[in-house]
Amino acid sequence: TLFRSFQDDLYPDTAGPEATLEAEEWFEGKNADPSLISLKHGYFPGKNRDLKVVKKNILGSKPAVGKKNDLASTPKKAVELPRHQNENKFDEILKEIKLIKDTISSQDKRISKLEEQMSKISA
Repeated sequence: TLFRSFQDDLYPDTAGPEATLEAEEWFEGKNADPSLISLKHGYFPGKNRDLKVVKKNILGSKPAVGKKNDLASTPKKAVELPRHQNENKFDEILKEIKLIKDTISSQDKRISKLEEQMSKISA
């Protein structure tokens, strides 16, 4: 006779397909151990869960129309910095803006290339 038995020591419980936390909870800093499943009777996937997106896409948002961004709306401490510190901050901001513009430009090129590839595939 053939001896067949499940060996728990070789196949301990493993992480299951269901998340114990939602993405929003994880972003808030919560942590939890995974839900464990036994492989004793094999793995049978359950129904697929719908993906729920909670975070807003920051690239899709546009600045508010008519909102002024001037020194009157900045905190008084920022205005009172010595001139050279303000100039240094201004230079840092300009560098950051250039990096952001470069990133947007490269992403635009990448998106255009991917859209072109998709149109060829679907044609």
